[in-house]
Amino acid sequence: MGQTLLRCGVPLAFEIWEQPNWRYDHPMARTAAQLLEDARQLPPAERDWLIENLLGEEGLTSDEAFAAWQKEAGEPEPGYDEWFRAGVEEALADTSGDIPHEEAMKEFHDAILRARKLKATA
Repeated sequence: MGQTLLRCGVPLAFEIWEQPNWRYDHPMARTAAQLLEDARQLPPAERDWLIENLLGEEGLTSDEAFAAWQKEAGEPEPGYDEWFRAGVEEALADTSGDIPHEEAMKEFHDAILRARKLKATA
């Protein structure tokens, strides 16, 4: 079923049923950020389905999926759990003041520049 419109006096024909659907008819490849934003707009049931299918085998519960991942990854090295728990306890017990974001970013930037210089001289 066609319809003719006039644009600047020139007939423009198109099929009504062929109107693009912005959600599915993208003229260019989507970035991961754009896909994530689209996924956030999905109804909850569709979003849950997407998450389940992206995480792995269909029908696995999160506990089953974690167990499958743990089996694939293997057991951590001896002492890892103790090392990790000690780090968490140390962080929780730390009473030093917060570091402002700008200062932390400057420290990271300086560390990256030092690493680049070391790499360039190696």
